[in-house]
Amino acid sequence: MQVPYPLSTSPNCGNPEYSLRCDSHTQKLYFDTLNGSSYLVLKIQASMHRMVVKTSPWIPGTCVTQDMPISEGLWLSQTLPFNVTSSNTVFFFNCSPRLLVSPLNCSSASLCHQYLEQSGRVDPNRARQCVNEVQPCCSFLAGGMPSAYKIRLHASGCRAFRSILHLDTGKPASEWEEGLEIQWAPPSEPLCRTQLDCSRTSTCSSSTKPGVSRCLCIKGYYWDQALGTCSREVKNRSTASLGLKVATGICSSFFLVITATVIALRNFKRVSNQAKLAKSREDMLKASNGGKSSRIFSLKEVKKATCGFCKDRILGIGGFGEVYKGELHDGTVVAVKSAKVGNIKSTNQVLNEVGILSQVNHKHLVRLLGCCIEAELPLMIYEYIPNGTLHDHLQRKFSSFLNWKTRLKISLQTAEALSYLHSSAYTPIYHRDVKSTNILLDENMNAKVADFGLSRLAVPGLSHVSTCAQGTLGYLDPEYYRNYQLTDKSDVYSYGVVLLELLTSQKAIDFTRDQDDVNLAVYVNRLVSSDAMMEVIDSKLLDNEPYTTTLTSMKLFADLALACLREKKTERPSMKDVVEELQSIITMLNQDNVSSDLAAKVVVNTQITKASECSQSIIII
Repeated sequence: MQVPYPLSTSPNCGNPEYSLRCDSHTQKLYFDTLNGSSYLVLKIQASMHRMVVKTSPWIPGTCVTQDMPISEGLWLSQTLPFNVTSSNTVFFFNCSPRLLVSPLNCSSASLCHQYLEQSGRVDPNRARQCVNEVQPCCSFLAGGMPSAYKIRLHASGCRAFRSILHLDTGKPASEWEEGLEIQWAPPSEPLCRTQLDCSRTSTCSSSTKPGVSRCLCIKGYYWDQALGTCSREVKNRSTASLGLKVATGICSSFFLVITATVIALRNFKRVSNQAKLAKSREDMLKASNGGKSSRIFSLKEVKKATCGFCKDRILGIGGFGEVYKGELHDGTVVAVKSAKVGNIKSTNQVLNEVGILSQVNHKHLVRLLGCCIEAELPLMIYEYIPNGTLHDHLQRKFSSFLNWKTRLKISLQTAEALSYLHSSAYTPIYHRDVKSTNILLDENMNAKVADFGLSRLAVPGLSHVSTCAQGTLGYLDPEYYRNYQLTDKSDVYSYGVVLLELLTSQKAIDFTRDQDDVNLAVYVNRLVSSDAMMEVIDSKLLDNEPYTTTLTSMKLFADLALACLREKKTERPSMKDVVEELQSIITMLNQDNVSSDLAAKVVVNTQITKASECSQSIIII
């Protein structure tokens, strides 16, 4: 097996950061990972900067792989240039029943069953150990892992995994290619401290990273990543005769005329196609908006507003594009959403978002101002919300702290917006990606629900089944993930996770928590079932001696969140019910505060009266 640069099998070969281990006894190549596990290298694809390793062998007589007790799975160092690619479909075996409520597909329809029963790679006894009603097997079909640096195994999670490359469900399981694909980042120029560390074809110069110097190639040379050295740029010099040059000049002139003609025709066709594309997009928007069209911005106007889509104007990057801050000619500050270049799916998502937002009008939904459809990819322009996302506030990225009353207000306003989408919009709309990063806060800390890129119009009378589950891990309705059936209760589940974030100020998915508590919904459910709810509430929300009603409101709030997170969607409340419950909690809290204020005023007035009587007595004496 050839080992290409920068992969290294010894200190004097390749780049030490790209280390592989050549075992002199077995004459095989191994990839060593963190915590003591090693994986046999099956093949190396130098041109793609990828290699395929063999997953860990089974422990004899068990459904446990050898890397579970050694290192709890595969762990890659984030400081090194390796990561797990998205070409892997991962099967987990011998899992805890708690994973049945996770986004993993642990149902009887999971492809891991086909692997165990039909691939021929697992003996029947082990297959029976790996899959039963108590210890399910699960498939992660999204391509790769939530973290690109680890595949975790745990005694209270899953105890074994296998990976299939470029899974083709149309082929029988016996033809699936087994292996774990890992890619490496191309190497940069070598680090240096002085010129002595560099070759004669490079100079020790400052790189783009402050305080770091590298051996950068001199003029006439370029950095060859495959060879790991500076290579000379090849220049073709013509030695043709004068007659040949004249003939070449004549031919060139002839072809220049032809080329100019072709370019002119192509430009005409391109302009014509752009006009047709803009017209079709405008028709699409009118069709989705009852014949009305949003305000159409010119591309020139949008470019001027965003300084040519300058990078320092980027507000954030989402799953389907970038959002820029802009300022129109009349001084209006706006946010401009641009689809990722070359992503047809992004184009459809942006047009979908424009069509949906054009139909809705609610004070707690981000207001659409218009769109630009003459660009190659459509742009949408909506109001700028200055106070960032709810997620950033909860994670202390702002100096201001959200008190309990403000959090209740935000939860109510968000619920009202979702209830409007589900019940009051002309055609019911399911958001499909409700999360704290999609809840923006204005200057008065009022909630604005944003990012309808994953929304779909719900057609009455049809079972709304999509081709795949879309959303964000930690917020995704497990029943929707397993059955692909989208309803308003899918939004209710995601909203329940947001309520837990408001109550705890913790992330929906956090790998710094214990293995069993990575998922916030599972974590809070466990504490509540142990009567330890106070442990999970953000301590800053509690005063030294909080009013009993405040604690009661938090308890009711937690009960509402857990009701939204019930396993069966039929047992979850509707968003209308959620709004009514939150209004009841807020009313109860306000009445208690008013009663407390009145009591305090009575005490103060009594003290003033007594002081006055005392002073009069002194005067009489």
